[in-house]
Order: sequence, then C-alpha cells, then structure tokens
Amino acid sequence: MATKKPYHKEDLRGDLLKAGRAWIAANGHVGFSMRTLAQQVGVSPGAPYHHFPDRRAFLLALALDGFREMLARSDAIAATFDHPADKLRALGAVFIQFAEESPHLVDLMYESELTTPAIDPELLAFQMRGHTAVRAAVAASIPGLDEEAIELRTLAFWSAIYGFASMRRKGVIRPVPGSVSGAMIADKLAEAIAERAIVAALAP
Repeated sequence: MATKKPYHKEDLRGDLLKAGRAWIAANGHVGFSMRTLAQQVGVSPGAPYHHFPDRRAFLLALALDGFREMLARSDAIAATFDHPADKLRALGAVFIQFAEESPHLVDLMYESELTTPAIDPELLAFQMRGHTAVRAAVAASIPGLDEEAIELRTLAFWSAIYGFASMRRKGVIRPVPGSVSGAMIADKLAEAIAERAIVAALAP
C-alpha cells in the first residue's frame, strides 16, 4: 500500500510554494484551490493548512515571493548604472521581462483578489519600493523639480511600462502589417516603448 511522502515542516512549506507557483504559471490563480495544491504535492487535503491558514494567505505568500524576486533583479541591475536614464531603462526592462516570463504571477501581484477592493498592505509596501526607485531616478535627473512634477513624471513612466507589459501579456497588442509594432521583434518593441517612457519622464 502506498504511503504519503513524509515531510519536515520547512520542506513542506517550500514544496507547497514551488508547486503552487508552477500550477499558477500554467493555469492562473482564479481556479486555484488548496485541495488542488495538496494533490500536486501528494499530501492530505489538510496538510497545507499547517502552514497557510487559507487560500488567500497562500496566494499572498506567492505574490510576495514574486515581488522579492523581481525587486532583487531590478535592484541588482539598477545598481550597476549611475545615470538616471540608464537606471530607468533598466527598471523598465526588468519589469517587462518579468511580466513576459511570469504573466500569471504578475496578474496575482497586481490585478487579483489580493489587490481589490483594497490592496493588501504587504503588497502595497512592495509596490511602493518599485515606485520609489523610479521616483528617485526621475528626481535625480532633473534637479529642482517640485514634488508634484516628480510624481507626475514617475506616473507617466510607470503607466507606459506597466501598460505595455499588461497589454502584451493579455494579447491586446497585435502587430499590424506595415506598422512599427509589426516590423519590430518583441524585444526591440519593448526597448522602444521603454525609450519613449524615458522621454516622457525626463523631458525638460
């Protein structure tokens, strides 16, 4: 008779998160359930609740892990540049690439039950870290800007980057024959959008 695989406490939590991320990468978070998670890992239906009180807590843990991974990438890359425009370019590229690699995870992080009707405070703190990094680059690029102008330029940059990444992962952007989007390969188009976002943020 087959027996369930024994887990130490720390092993089970890590295996649950790994399985959950893989399931959401393939299917999205909407149809996810804790029972499905238990089946994926091969434990009893009640086992995941020893580490996560409910479905929402588990999804939050996945979203927070996603932010940690994304921000670690952006911090490492942005730290290699001194010029504000180069930092913005790097920050935009990291987000677009991350959204391309993990579209369902980005949906969970930014557009899910964790963010509506009110965003979870832990997620908000991570989102503000990214916002602060962009804001600092904008402020450093044009000394003397007032706070309102800095915030407006920060939002212009983020709106372009997030909007492009969101439209692309949702299939809204479709190449039109003869157009710029039709002529450019995906990476080049992303770079071009990032450049236009930088112009909007840093123009005199």
